[in-house]
Amino acid sequence: MDKETRPYPSQAYSWYVVCVLLAAYILAFVDREIIAQLVPGIKASLHISDTQMSLLLGAAFAIFYTFFGVLIASFADRGNRRNLLFAGIVFWSLMTMMCGVAMTFPLLFIARVGVGAGEATLNPCALSMLKDYFPPDRIGRAIGLYTAGVSSGSGIAFIIGGTFYPAIQAAGPAHWPILGVVEPWQQMFIYVGAPGLLIALLLLTVREPMRRELADAATKAVASPIGKTLAFVVTRWRAFLVLFFALAGLAIMAYGIGFWIPEFLRRTYGLNPEQLGYWLKWRGIVSIIFGLIGVVTGGWMCDIFQKRYEDGYVRVCIVSFVVMAIGYCGFVLMPTPELAIAFLIPATLGAAAPTAAGAAAVVSIAPATMRSQCVAIYYFILNAVGFFIGPSSVAILTDYYFRDEAMLRYSMLIVAVGVSIVCFMLLIYNLPHFRAAAREAKANAAPAA
Repeated sequence: MDKETRPYPSQAYSWYVVCVLLAAYILAFVDREIIAQLVPGIKASLHISDTQMSLLLGAAFAIFYTFFGVLIASFADRGNRRNLLFAGIVFWSLMTMMCGVAMTFPLLFIARVGVGAGEATLNPCALSMLKDYFPPDRIGRAIGLYTAGVSSGSGIAFIIGGTFYPAIQAAGPAHWPILGVVEPWQQMFIYVGAPGLLIALLLLTVREPMRRELADAATKAVASPIGKTLAFVVTRWRAFLVLFFALAGLAIMAYGIGFWIPEFLRRTYGLNPEQLGYWLKWRGIVSIIFGLIGVVTGGWMCDIFQKRYEDGYVRVCIVSFVVMAIGYCGFVLMPTPELAIAFLIPATLGAAAPTAAGAAAVVSIAPATMRSQCVAIYYFILNAVGFFIGPSSVAILTDYYFRDEAMLRYSMLIVAVGVSIVCFMLLIYNLPHFRAAAREAKANAAPAA
């Protein structure tokens, strides 16, 4: 039976799989982003600067997440993706909890590296699995719902922090068995890391799907060597690499701007812990509601645009970037926290839609035996640029250009404006080259069909 006549799993079960993977994605973002709300406590305990803090926010997480993600994806292209992802969830959850027992900068840095190591398994495995669970006319919506984990996880992290962290701070350090004195920021790491073990068990209810693009269902999956995949991407750099670097602007905004939002609110408007917690909860609500609207709308736009245009996915990204730029460039200049949060609505909508469109674009032009690796390269660039440049660019401007923590808002503005202009121009340049790559992918798929 060829790949065109093999039935897909039932819609009900396929969407159940999306929900399980969505839960894992939400967990991943809670575990990686909760640290942004713990900045004052960590800085006070470890006696570090904004620039050193930015390394914990970004670079530490990114070291393994980016540089070993392609290697992990090569296993995903040839092995059991469900089992690999199960191991990854268990590992990153344990390492999040390890952040809660670190009391020196090097130990916390290493624990953050471990969180990134575990999370490196998520997108290559999940996106490749979804491609095998859904037909082409529904894959955009499936990926759109899955990528809702970005805004939902970020939003839930803000709500958890805004709701519980002020009370934990007010109670002060706690004495726990074995661990001894545990600071409030350490307690938060342990609390958010523990649920990951339950999500890992839930993943065991998901079946590893058949790799549909193999002409013979009995054929063993053979991944292309990493070198061959890299050569494929580099020779088509205008279609792949330009797109990847353009969409890296999403990661710079998310981690360069997003990670500093709690400190922006605290420093700019002089908020106490209770007031800050209140506005962080509203930030979380905006992220969840409008992030979900954004990814669902983005997934729907992907399916509609792609039927009309060969470069429909890129067009969705261009429209979304304009909306995102208006929001992010405007919110840092607002005179009140109410208006700042209001401007995060278009920022969230615009940032959410390309998460679906970008991932869908990659899987649409990547060959089957390279798909997980191409996805990993895509996220490698997104996160290498986003994590290494994003938080540190803001912190360096604050520490070494303005030399004033109160000027954080203007550091964020400079980064937001620069990223918006550069990435918009890259997406426009990418359009004709993406169309050419889409035609090549369609031609290569025809003989196998």
